[in-house]
Amino acid sequence: MCGVDLLEAEWESTVSLLRLHRFDAPSNPINQLGKSSQARYLTHYLTDLNVQTIIEEPDYFDRDYLSEFAAFYGVSSRGYTNRCKRLHFFKVGVTRSLIRAAASGSDKAIKKLQDNYLGFIVLRPIPHAPLGRSVLKWYPDPHLGTTPRVVEPSRRYECNVAGITLAVDGLAWQQQDTGVSACATIALWTMLHSSAFDDHHAIPTTADITRFANRTTSFDGRTFPSSGLNVFQICAAIKEAGLAPIVTVGDVETPNGTCFTRKRFTSICASLIRSGYPVLICGTFPDKKRHAVTAVGFREVSSGTPVSGEVAFQDGNVSFLYVHDDNIGPNVRFQVVVNPGDGITRIKASAPNKLNSHTNLPDDPSLSYQAFTPSHLIAAVHDGMRTSPDELHKKAVYLSKQLITAHDAVRNFQGNPNILGVTITARFIKLRDYVGVELSKRLEVDKKILSRVRLELCEKVAPMSLHLGIVRIGYGSEPLLDVLFDTTDADSNLTAFCTVAYDPVAALLMLTLESWGIRYGRLVKAF
Repeated sequence: MCGVDLLEAEWESTVSLLRLHRFDAPSNPINQLGKSSQARYLTHYLTDLNVQTIIEEPDYFDRDYLSEFAAFYGVSSRGYTNRCKRLHFFKVGVTRSLIRAAASGSDKAIKKLQDNYLGFIVLRPIPHAPLGRSVLKWYPDPHLGTTPRVVEPSRRYECNVAGITLAVDGLAWQQQDTGVSACATIALWTMLHSSAFDDHHAIPTTADITRFANRTTSFDGRTFPSSGLNVFQICAAIKEAGLAPIVTVGDVETPNGTCFTRKRFTSICASLIRSGYPVLICGTFPDKKRHAVTAVGFREVSSGTPVSGEVAFQDGNVSFLYVHDDNIGPNVRFQVVVNPGDGITRIKASAPNKLNSHTNLPDDPSLSYQAFTPSHLIAAVHDGMRTSPDELHKKAVYLSKQLITAHDAVRNFQGNPNILGVTITARFIKLRDYVGVELSKRLEVDKKILSRVRLELCEKVAPMSLHLGIVRIGYGSEPLLDVLFDTTDADSNLTAFCTVAYDPVAALLMLTLESWGIRYGRLVKAF
């Protein structure tokens, strides 16, 4: 019996017991999904997570699938059920006695399950696209101490199994279902799960997103089944969700459309991901077929010593993005590559070295996946934010050049032979998170300085917007100063609330600029 037939047959079971599966056993439910690229990728991913046991909930009602069922499958004569299954993954052996102990309230048993919990996958009763809402833990990061992954869009998801609460950090992914959604819908659905959004922004289902997109900009006639969304429909859906779209178009014109230079592509992606906003990447395969994926993370790059007199984008040389691609799976590592012949940026799936070996693994579908050429970057941001990453980067470059000019004036006066070179990054952040978390990380060594800076920002700086634009200028990995910009005005009126200087030389340079009539808000000394 093939995987699809078995999947349909199992849904007729009336047994509602929680089922335990060894991951290396033939009965593993992932093995029953056939040989789709998504099933093969997940087998590799779960092997790297060192999954040992699967707990299967045979009867689970999933919010997203129920919405799809009401919109499409419930009126099909095929007789789809409205029930799903949910699989939970653990990196230790789990027994029924351990589950009973946890269900009885045993703190020790609950802790053992939580400490070894790796996430969940919802299985829908849709033969051609069974993989529903899935959240899996990030696999271990071998470069955590040097060039870590940046995964700010990840958030915490909680599940309840027999009264036992289990939590996992990640970002939701699911397989494309052309009945209700297509690749752009899935990519947008993932975006709207971002950690950047709070309880005031309810996460729409894929059916909701398809309706949003077709409410005012329907170009294809019917809403369901969906054949996909274009850029205008994606932006319309974002607005209907109560958010604001930011669209960045490639900066290279070709006969086949717009493409990106590497520096612009990686800097924009990194800026938004650092801010907690996933990035929807639209583009084409070599056969001209259009596709959309969601970048949910990137690998940090080393901050080398900047070249004297130059301004360098720290994120301009990012080599790896982590992408939710409905054709493959969640957290797929993509390499950023540039063709020397045309200078056009492409991204290509590039599997990392395997963490755990297994003799019976299927082939990894990411190894044969075609390169993808981005043409548009789209992010959904808070409605009150009116500043673009492009404009923030322009301000960063302009200010950095002014600092270098001021440094030249000071060094000539002091007889200093050194010429300043700087690295820059830009991001968005909530005011409370900057004053709370970000300053705490930067100034944790000296609590007195931390206290003084926080109070000065609160008491002596003009009232700041809920979301800030931060331009960070540094010397290699060492930050020199942060300039905090107002994000509530138009790009043409982008102004700074204040500058937080972490270094006496940086403060001196800002005072020099101020003496020339150039001000970036109040100077706050954080040293």
